[in-house]
Amino acid sequence: MSELGQHLREAREEKGLSLEDLQRSTKIQKRYLLAIEEGRFDTLPGLFYARAFVKTYAEAVGLDPEPLFDQYRNELPNPQKESIDLPSRSERSKSPVRQPKKSSKAPAFLPAVIALAFLVVIALGIWLVTQSIGGERDAAIAPDPEENVDADFSEGATEPEADEEAEGDQEAANEDAVEEEPAVEEEEEEEETSSETSTLNLLNSSGNTSYFELEADRFDVVIQFSDSSYVDVKNGLGNMFFSGQPASGEELEYDFKGEEEVEFNFGASQNVTLIVNDEEVDFPLEIIHQKINITSSVND
Repeated sequence: MSELGQHLREAREEKGLSLEDLQRSTKIQKRYLLAIEEGRFDTLPGLFYARAFVKTYAEAVGLDPEPLFDQYRNELPNPQKESIDLPSRSERSKSPVRQPKKSSKAPAFLPAVIALAFLVVIALGIWLVTQSIGGERDAAIAPDPEENVDADFSEGATEPEADEEAEGDQEAANEDAVEEEPAVEEEEEEEETSSETSTLNLLNSSGNTSYFELEADRFDVVIQFSDSSYVDVKNGLGNMFFSGQPASGEELEYDFKGEEEVEFNFGASQNVTLIVNDEEVDFPLEIIHQKINITSSVND
């Protein structure tokens, strides 16, 4: 056991705290706390984590971390060996947000229009066949031109008028159907747009925690990892949904509809992308370890 680890352990025992108690208060896994006490800093996730974990441990047991860093600087890893260039949030390019797939839907009125056109074609075909049969029958009978000239003239004048009226009514019906359907479609699009409204407002930041308020009818969360980072997720009652350290490329997905409050604790926020309702959340603070607390009005 190192002198620094012995010092921290004695301070913990004087406070009457177990490693489990310290794990709950610092959110640092028990195996890492034990490694700090035993001086096994090489088992921690990285050199920066070593100093950050020691600082958090010291503050939790009532010690000032700065004098400890000066007194035991020979025991602590040199962070210059593992240099990480952290760009600012404004310079960091945003990872693409997965957009929900939209299924292509044919207009609802299209089947009705097709069926109507089909009926018109059938009716026109029947009319043409009827006219053809009637013409052949008239030619075979060969009536007296003088007796039927007035009747033929009268029938020939009335039939086109009736056909024109029927076609006019059919066209008017088609136009009414085409005009009515877009109005229904526009109403559906407006309802869909209004139902998908989602607003996430930053209320304030205190310490390493930023507080947000979500106004939406859903609470879907995706957490993506560009590199390893400790993370835990719990609700306002303290119920833990996840606690661990996913690796690079892993992804967590949750549906928190019905939860009034959810808190996300990220050990290395620069390696994390937090997406709420398909929108990426910008971390307000320029620090590595930070928490995001979201209260929501979404109900079941």
